[in-house]
Amino acid sequence: MTDEQKAKIKEYVKKLNEAASLPENAEILDFSTDEVADRVLLYLNREDLPVNIERIVARIISGIFNQSVNAKPSTSADSAISSMSDNGQSISFSNEVKNYLATVDDNELFAGSSKLLAPYRRINVVAE
Repeated sequence: MTDEQKAKIKEYVKKLNEAASLPENAEILDFSTDEVADRVLLYLNREDLPVNIERIVARIISGIFNQSVNAKPSTSADSAISSMSDNGQSISFSNEVKNYLATVDDNELFAGSSKLLAPYRRINVVAE
């Protein structure tokens, strides 16, 4: 994927998410864009991204970006609870970002977009 395509896709993501335009989320947007683009290219068995699926990829990145922003470490009350005791009255909050992208299946990651991406998928031929 070219740098121009990445910039274009990031602009699409910013249109879909107000949080993507915030300077404090720039690194998360960059990382989400790079990782999802890599996953899409691997899924499609391609080295280049067709121009007509840039918006589809932006929509996928938008979903992943939202999950990443919501999973940022935080000490606020809306953090995920990691453990809880009843009589001892102790609560501990999760303080690490979920490793969603490393473990999720392509069909789940692409959240319904896999049918849209399928026509652009190249067959992987291995010659012996």
